[in-house]
Amino acid sequence: MTEKLYYADGYLREADATVISSVDGKVILDRTIFYPEGGGQPGDRGMIGPCRVTDTQKGEDGTVVHYIDGTLEAGKSYRLSLDWEHRYHYMMEHSAQHLISSLLFHESSIGTVAVHQGEDSFTIETDKGEIDDDVLLMIAHRAQEEINKGRRIWQETVSHEAAESLHMRRSIKVQGNVMLVHIEGNDIVACGGVHLASTSEIGTVEYEGKERLRGHVRTIWKCGPDAEKARNARKALVDSLSARLSATPDQILPSVERLLRENNDEKRKVKAMEREIGGCLLAANREKAFLSSVPVSAYEGLDVKERPLLIVDNDGHLIFFGPDEDFRRLRQSLPVKGGGRGGMSRGSYQGTPGDFLEKALGLL
Repeated sequence: MTEKLYYADGYLREADATVISSVDGKVILDRTIFYPEGGGQPGDRGMIGPCRVTDTQKGEDGTVVHYIDGTLEAGKSYRLSLDWEHRYHYMMEHSAQHLISSLLFHESSIGTVAVHQGEDSFTIETDKGEIDDDVLLMIAHRAQEEINKGRRIWQETVSHEAAESLHMRRSIKVQGNVMLVHIEGNDIVACGGVHLASTSEIGTVEYEGKERLRGHVRTIWKCGPDAEKARNARKALVDSLSARLSATPDQILPSVERLLRENNDEKRKVKAMEREIGGCLLAANREKAFLSSVPVSAYEGLDVKERPLLIVDNDGHLIFFGPDEDFRRLRQSLPVKGGGRGGMSRGSYQGTPGDFLEKALGLL
């Protein structure tokens, strides 16, 4: 069985190990600093001697399997080197997830169903169908308080019976001895991952939003540099909007709502003008087809006395007033899509307006 050095020291970045087996890019060592994927945390990366470790997984028997680019010699010792930036990122997210899950449960009776650590954010799927944003923002505030207090984080292995007697917020999924993770003053939970030594290393947390998944609320979070980056991006956006709108941050929303109202008013005016122009064009054109200077949607609802009548615009749209069978004939003979009934059909055409109209006139 491989000795798992990451449990003795989660901050160990280098060590020497001997290759037990190396087959088809899968390596098993007598000891390792590489944590295998588990608990929502990706497997570690790094180097074993001259070979790059692209992933680390658990084998069927619990053995740690290292996936490498290259070939190593069984029985030979190599230097292990961890991709520390990758590992530390996920240690940070993992520890932040424990803290937030603990606060969700102990302060708002919200359980955790599943977790996932990602490249720039992590998610906590809860056992609730609805959670107010105010609750999650409060949890983010409380988490920041615990981060600022520098709560100690540590691990220990106890018997299954001793672990069960603690009545932890999450059921124990393993048999035999259980590894526990403690966050001072907050939480004890069974977990076989790697964690920070103090909440202070998380730095900061940000609640990013939520989504529905399998009838549950899945919450989205950032921590550390990712949280700072997101916060700075939001500040830059607010500053830019303030400058563009000549408004203070608290005036941005009212200013945007005013602009939206004005935009909708202008759209209504444009629509009315288009319909008026459409009516004039209908009166001026008695041919069976013509090119409109306004969108064909302007003709919907107008009283069209001349039938059949085909109108196209420069954007590839058309509207046809006349017998439904005439439009079907157009659609069968020309590159036309669309349909309708009751003497009016809408659709689209391919080609230049002039060429299309000439062909259409030959059919109507």
